[in-house]
Amino acid sequence: MLRSGKGSPGFGQEIACIVSSLSAPHMVTLREYGPKIREQAWSFAGTARRRVLGMGAMVAVDVALQPIAGAIAGAVAAVGTVGLVFAGAVAVGFVVLVRRGRARPAARSGTVRATPVHTGIHGAAPLSSSTPSSSSAPSSSSGSGSGSGPAVVAQRANIALVRLDDDVAETSDELGFAIAQFGEERAAGLASAVATATASLRAAFALKQQLDDSVPDTATQVREWTGRILSLCDSARTALAAERAVFDDLRALERSAPADLEQLRTLSAATRSRLPDSRLLWQRMSAAYSPAAIAPVSGASVGAGAPGGNPAAAAALLDSAERAADDIARTIADGRGATVAAQIQAAERQARAAARLLDELEQLDGALGASSARRESLLVAVRQAITDARTVRDAPPDPDTGAAVGEAIAGLEGVIARVGGAGTGTRDPDAAIAMIEAGLATLDTALAGARSQRQRLFHAREALAGALLTARSQSQTTHAYIAARRGGTGADARTRLAEADRLLAIAEAESDPVVALDTARSSATYSRDADALARYDFAR
Repeated sequence: MLRSGKGSPGFGQEIACIVSSLSAPHMVTLREYGPKIREQAWSFAGTARRRVLGMGAMVAVDVALQPIAGAIAGAVAAVGTVGLVFAGAVAVGFVVLVRRGRARPAARSGTVRATPVHTGIHGAAPLSSSTPSSSSAPSSSSGSGSGSGPAVVAQRANIALVRLDDDVAETSDELGFAIAQFGEERAAGLASAVATATASLRAAFALKQQLDDSVPDTATQVREWTGRILSLCDSARTALAAERAVFDDLRALERSAPADLEQLRTLSAATRSRLPDSRLLWQRMSAAYSPAAIAPVSGASVGAGAPGGNPAAAAALLDSAERAADDIARTIADGRGATVAAQIQAAERQARAAARLLDELEQLDGALGASSARRESLLVAVRQAITDARTVRDAPPDPDTGAAVGEAIAGLEGVIARVGGAGTGTRDPDAAIAMIEAGLATLDTALAGARSQRQRLFHAREALAGALLTARSQSQTTHAYIAARRGGTGADARTRLAEADRLLAIAEAESDPVVALDTARSSATYSRDADALARYDFAR
């Protein structure tokens, strides 16, 4: 409580206002300080509090009415007293600050808004120990932070517009370089993508202007126009990226052109080194087999059939590839390597085609050799089958069965006479095998009524291995012929060959030898039909 002397009511009112302001509620911000600062604060606060409390509960200021000099001295003393009171209030504030900080160590990483503190001359009201919970903060119900809110979608549209504008500018610059480097024809796709993207960009900017103008827009319009902007930008950027990737690949090919040219020359040289042996093999096959047997390697896949067969055709392809390699080397040396990527690829295809022709020659030689060996073993089995069938013919269960068996034996003996020597059978082993198997099938049909189930199964097992080998050989031969002439073979031949492969797979998996034998023979028949159709297609 403060009292002023008589004759100075204005000064007393000023003192009362100061004390009233000190006792009003104040907002105190608490922070966590280090140990050194806390110790200094405690020391200062303790000293100040002792001084204030030592003054007693009452500070009296007696200002006597003195002459003018005495009045001035009293005023100075009053001002000093007010300053001391203010210092005490500050000390009390520090005490509250330090005590509050020690009581709330959990608030060390931020600031906490405390409850109002009422301060007075003798001290301060204690602060509440409770901390306002996070639930007391105002909650946002606008949804602006969601990933699909209008504000977020609008921001995405703005970003998409900026990115598309940059992409169009950059790609337009790149288009000029692409035309200069690869020519207008090669750069036509990129030019079209730039034109389309430019049109999309203008449409998107027009929609953005409608959103930004002074005319109010409905929520539906905002949603539709923003979505349209995103769609235009995304589709245009995707098209630009795809076209730029094409030219990135072309430039990569350009950079690797010297290495690719070296690989082309290596492949061509390795294939050419095989030509001498391939020519000798072709001559031997031409002398041993009929033209029909070696037709798949006659060189017709690259022309009307070269006199030298596949080796001659391969040599022609290699010559073309090597001439192209020389032209490519000159182009690279002239600094025009940007245009050689397609030429290198074409020349490489020619070199690989030449290598495939030589591979086919060697594969067919192996297949025909296996067929020749098969023909010889099959002839031995046929002669034995005829011997066994004569027994049935001579003692048939009935006259009709005996007559049918006799006719089958006669037909099979005629087949042996045609293919058993150095004639057709030697020059076309696959055709000879087909004739023998047809005669065996007729004999099996004639003996079906006279044989027991045990004999049929035994013979089927004996014949199955050969039938499977024949089906596989015929399938391989037909596959090789069609593979060398894919452009000139129709769907019928390919369908027959696919059916032959399916039946062959069934025959290989069938447990009943009779069924497996019939299925394998059907597979071989379909393969021969496919071969005939393929030859007819290619000859047209």
